[in-house]
Amino acid sequence: MTGTKCQGCGADQTNGLALCDLCQMKVAGGLEFIPIYFKNLARWRPGRAGSRPVPASREPRGTSTEPNDRVSRVLDEAGAEISTWARALADERDVELPAQQDEGTTVAALCRLLAESMTSIGTLDWCGEFVRSVDVIETRLRKLTDEIAPGWYAGGCKVCNSGTYVVPGLTWVTCRVCGSTTYARDHLPTILEEARDWVAPPKRMAEALVALVDGELSVPRLHDRIRKWGQRERIVGVRRVDLEGDPTGPNRYTFGDVLDVLRSEGQTRLGESGRRAS
Repeated sequence: MTGTKCQGCGADQTNGLALCDLCQMKVAGGLEFIPIYFKNLARWRPGRAGSRPVPASREPRGTSTEPNDRVSRVLDEAGAEISTWARALADERDVELPAQQDEGTTVAALCRLLAESMTSIGTLDWCGEFVRSVDVIETRLRKLTDEIAPGWYAGGCKVCNSGTYVVPGLTWVTCRVCGSTTYARDHLPTILEEARDWVAPPKRMAEALVALVDGELSVPRLHDRIRKWGQRERIVGVRRVDLEGDPTGPNRYTFGDVLDVLRSEGQTRLGESGRRAS
């Protein structure tokens, strides 16, 4: 078979499509993570339940608007671009678009549709531009998440019912509105639901789990175990790929996958020890 140039990275490839296998993998990864970042950032929109001021700010909610405005702008642009690509696919291939719901659910549904249609997209003239667009969207959302919303949503404050967040690795939750502090274990059902799709390198994963799992007191020890689980393929590592299709950065793992291995080893007595938030 005569080789063709991949429209995403320019590499020679012979799979019969205009996108090489690595570019398809890259897009699949981006479309998997975009809804996660989008969902977490959406809570920071002004006027939304759970939105809050700048991290470490003592200002009342709503008085510090620039970061939240930036979150709104990035989310609006990301949602519009994902919707544009989905409509382009629908026009080209007559696929049915999912029903409109709330913005996070809609973006997730559109990303699933695009991911499931990669073979079809790989035959279209705009597939290379699509690859680059998904990379830009995922990168922007990931960087903004790291900067603005590093923690997991922990539910409503027990005192004022404002949205609270816990930074992975801390054993307590501090409400940014009223200042009350509670143990992270008091929010565990919400935290565990929110954190299951969280992806991080082994050390950050170990720090987060040690703060929540009774009986696991050593970050270095758990860090080493997580790396070994990855080497033995008990958990699947995720690495980003660059525009040339080469893996870049360290292996990262999903919180839920690591938690499942801990559960299988009987080491998931979460938050029962009553460790003090200090």
